[in-house]
Amino acid sequence: MINYLIQTKNYDSDLVEQYVIGFEKIAAYASRFTQQYVQEQTGIYAHVVEAIAKLIIEHRPNISIFPGAGLEHHENGVNNVRTLAILSCLAGALEQPCGLFRPEPLGIRKLSLAQNVSNDKKPIGSNQFPVLYDIRKECHTMLAMNYMLGQGEYPLKGLIIAAANPAVTNPNTAKVEKALKSLGLLVVNDFFMTKTARLAHYILPAATFLEREEMHFYPKLQMVNITRRLATVDGVLDEYRIWRELALRLGFGDRYFPWKNDTAVNKWLLEPTGLTVGLLQNYPQGYVYKPIRYQKHLSEDLPTLSGKLEFASSYLKQIGLDEIPIYRPPYHRRQTDDRFPFVMTTGARKSLLYHSRNQNIPRFRKLHPEAEMEMHPEDAALIQITDGEKVRVISEIGQLTICVSIKHRSELRRGIVEIYHGWEDWRVNFLTYDEINDPISGFPLLKGEPVRIEKINR
Repeated sequence: MINYLIQTKNYDSDLVEQYVIGFEKIAAYASRFTQQYVQEQTGIYAHVVEAIAKLIIEHRPNISIFPGAGLEHHENGVNNVRTLAILSCLAGALEQPCGLFRPEPLGIRKLSLAQNVSNDKKPIGSNQFPVLYDIRKECHTMLAMNYMLGQGEYPLKGLIIAAANPAVTNPNTAKVEKALKSLGLLVVNDFFMTKTARLAHYILPAATFLEREEMHFYPKLQMVNITRRLATVDGVLDEYRIWRELALRLGFGDRYFPWKNDTAVNKWLLEPTGLTVGLLQNYPQGYVYKPIRYQKHLSEDLPTLSGKLEFASSYLKQIGLDEIPIYRPPYHRRQTDDRFPFVMTTGARKSLLYHSRNQNIPRFRKLHPEAEMEMHPEDAALIQITDGEKVRVISEIGQLTICVSIKHRSELRRGIVEIYHGWEDWRVNFLTYDEINDPISGFPLLKGEPVRIEKINR
């Protein structure tokens, strides 16, 4: 579609001339993406690609292109999202009310220890995925499993987990369980007995959102609010108090956690903004901290190294990554294997469930009693599988036994099967890879897994 807009001269040329770096490189690379080539790579008919491009041209700049979370679940996820951002800009949708809106932050203080950690400590994944650590100051949890298993630069022997359930959410579940079981100390802070909690040496009862004061941001509305603590439970500490009390006992609490409670933390965070905890508590529905402004790029620099739209990134090029977003065929196309004729995707949502949430609500569980693998009717007929039958799904990583739900032919393509994620008892990540990752974000491949399906002999 980028190629179509450029070839037909239906792009925002004023934006390109004044505010864009790297347009020529994008135009040259995009030229190979004809509608026919796209059809060969994706299965989306060439005339459909052209029809969508014409719709963009007809309605620009009132264009909204929303990538959602699905594109991040691929080994080329960041470049997918970069490409859509470029398409939005070429369509003139940058900083338009319905388009690629850039929220303005409130400007609170940063609560991070990253500036106190020197790189000679070699944070896990900082060499393999430097962008992840440079921008977000996050270590790489898939590589962390290797460190737990003695395959890293140094041993990782203990872990405190809060607000996470890696035995369900992380890829290659069998390896994750083995890694967590190998730890000398595993502490889990949760209020459900999750699969991860069951592996822990100690389980701390977590405070719910009703038991703490939290600051929440709604960037698209440029709004902030603070929730009130509505309840307390004897013996249950909120997360901040857990970390503070632990730090105090280890001798560095006063240095890193000088605030006695979450209210004091929020007060300190807000100080540079002129807002107060008391003010925000008077606006439980949210307080608009700045009026929304559109087309800010016309009067001020963009938050990039150059101050412009970087279709080509000198930052990524400098660290050996793609300067422009490059298309790479997905794993299941590069590594064709007749043993795994189907492509499994995961991540779709059930209307009553949200990731792993709400599965313990009886009314909801009655409608969704167990996990299902959705399948095209012609695929099911070919291997003689009936609706509701249990099958074994096998990938290079592992296997999972699950019921089949045969869908209408319009709901998914032939050769594709879909398994909802987040089930504690039917963990789809037994099938997913932990070592096929996006080179920029380090995010694992969770969609497009080659699998085979076997009937279970009764």
